[in-house]
Amino acid sequence: MRALWAKSNIWILTAAGIAVAVYMVLTWDTMPAGQRALGFFVIAITLHEWEEGHFPGGFYELMTKKFGIEDYTPEQADLSHGAVVIAIVFFAYVPFLLWEQAPWLAGIPAILGFFEAVIHIVGIKIHKLPRPYSPGMATALLCLLPSAIAIVMFATPGIGVGGWALAVVCYFVIFGCMEVMVWRAFGVDPRTIPGRMRKIIAGMRS
Repeated sequence: MRALWAKSNIWILTAAGIAVAVYMVLTWDTMPAGQRALGFFVIAITLHEWEEGHFPGGFYELMTKKFGIEDYTPEQADLSHGAVVIAIVFFAYVPFLLWEQAPWLAGIPAILGFFEAVIHIVGIKIHKLPRPYSPGMATALLCLLPSAIAIVMFATPGIGVGGWALAVVCYFVIFGCMEVMVWRAFGVDPRTIPGRMRKIIAGMRS
């Protein structure tokens, strides 16, 4: 089961994204604008995962190299992506499905969309890339960012400061759990990550 999940999680994510796209087409006329924005985010994050991992790919290689992780198997890399897919359920699918009952949930994918756009631009400098592109940047800027803006415009009005605060807290909880699962998939103690990050930041300053 572990090996099957490792190999199939990207395809499960893709199938789910296609299902959301079909549902949106069939219910477009009756779907609220806020849920449309959330649906576009689901599709965008699916495309983003393909760009990071396959077309052209290379995101995991950059990150593991930067954190000093070199001896890992393809299955470990696939399992770490499985952790990302699980997180995407909470980042994107739960808000899409439950937004009308809990509008504050829309703030979670909105935050992620803005974060991805920024981090992929910053990633050019972090990884000292020879050209102005990091794996995932195209979909982050052209798909996730516009979806996040649409969510803010159509899905989050009225949630108030308290709603945004709850969304921020949930975002960091989901993100933190995802990071723990990702690093454990690589056989890395998550407690060592802050120290590795400090070394990366020091290297950027030098």
